[in-house]
Amino acid sequence: MAFRIKRTVDTTTSLPTGIPSYSKISQMVKKLINASQYDYHQSEAFEVKEVNLNSAYKGYGAVTGTFINNPNQVILGGSVLPLMPNISQIPVIGEHVVVTEYNGQHYYTSIINRKNSPNENSQPGASGIYEKDTKYGETFQRNTKISRVNVNEGDVVYEGRFGNSIKLGSNPKNQSPNIRIRAGQDTQYDTINIPAKENINKDGSSIYLSTNETISIFNPNFPNAKVDGNSIAISSDKLFLNGRDGNINIRASKKLLLEADEVFINAKKVGTIKMGDPRAPMIPTVNGQKLFELISSLTKVLLGLPKLPTGDPTAAADVAKGTKDIVSQVKNKEFLNTQVVTADPKFKIPDIPPIPPLPDPEAEAAKLAQGVKIPKKPSLDNLQKRAEELLWLRNS
Repeated sequence: MAFRIKRTVDTTTSLPTGIPSYSKISQMVKKLINASQYDYHQSEAFEVKEVNLNSAYKGYGAVTGTFINNPNQVILGGSVLPLMPNISQIPVIGEHVVVTEYNGQHYYTSIINRKNSPNENSQPGASGIYEKDTKYGETFQRNTKISRVNVNEGDVVYEGRFGNSIKLGSNPKNQSPNIRIRAGQDTQYDTINIPAKENINKDGSSIYLSTNETISIFNPNFPNAKVDGNSIAISSDKLFLNGRDGNINIRASKKLLLEADEVFINAKKVGTIKMGDPRAPMIPTVNGQKLFELISSLTKVLLGLPKLPTGDPTAAADVAKGTKDIVSQVKNKEFLNTQVVTADPKFKIPDIPPIPPLPDPEAEAAKLAQGVKIPKKPSLDNLQKRAEELLWLRNS
């Protein structure tokens, strides 16, 4: 596996003649030293000829091919395995990987950056045998439009081959940390050969985790918006949140905004939709259709009452039927919608008392070690009193 390359040509066979001198002795010693010098390489470049993605084979992710410096070298273990079991960087055919050897098995560590391209770095035939029209693999297709993602000083970036990336970086203006995840680069970089800057409005799908930063969000159907400070912004053509066996909780200390051409809320199995503070008593909303029927019945009765003294039989029938309908609707409360309820506006929601943060013993010890003054701890009695107040509010 490891190999060495002689630095100079061996010239020790030609020794100086004549009377020895300091200069001749020095020249001879230098020749001897230079003739014994080698460049030692612990790892070796390896050209990939086949990638194993057969899940039934224990060597999943392994590659076979030819060593570039020593094409006749035997592959230990039969194939070259990925060195790291948890992080995989699968090469394509024709790419060169760095191979090393441990305990009689060859492993590859990473792909050699021959072209400085995130998409592919294939150079088939470097090991001595070139196959015309070499395919990169069964499904992989070369894409020259893919650009490297733009980076700032100090960023840590993980780039895929297809215009996807995860960047652990910062806002260069104030060094506030952020994480940017994107899938699908901005199409304007398809025609220009420069690093692609992430754009939450133009990339395929994006998730931004930011601190002390302003993110501008554009949507052609709504006014432009900005997200400031510590924030998480998600942008794509479609978003779907699926709680398969549990709840989805969305909370906001201020406003919760839902904007769309149409908004549907479906409480399955005749469930109840509750609006307002959950701590308040709930009252039913109005069933629009039943309320209309109740008003229609009242109208018939009111219009028929003046005609009763005239002996009009139609008026008497309308009053009788309308009165019966009104009694039934009011008695059964048909005009109320118990599937959609709202908080009683007359109920006064009590304020939640603030809870002091619980002390962190490890953090306090570290602060004491650094000479930082620690504020007075809240007493156990005070914490218990606050807990009882919260329990009372929850049960009230």
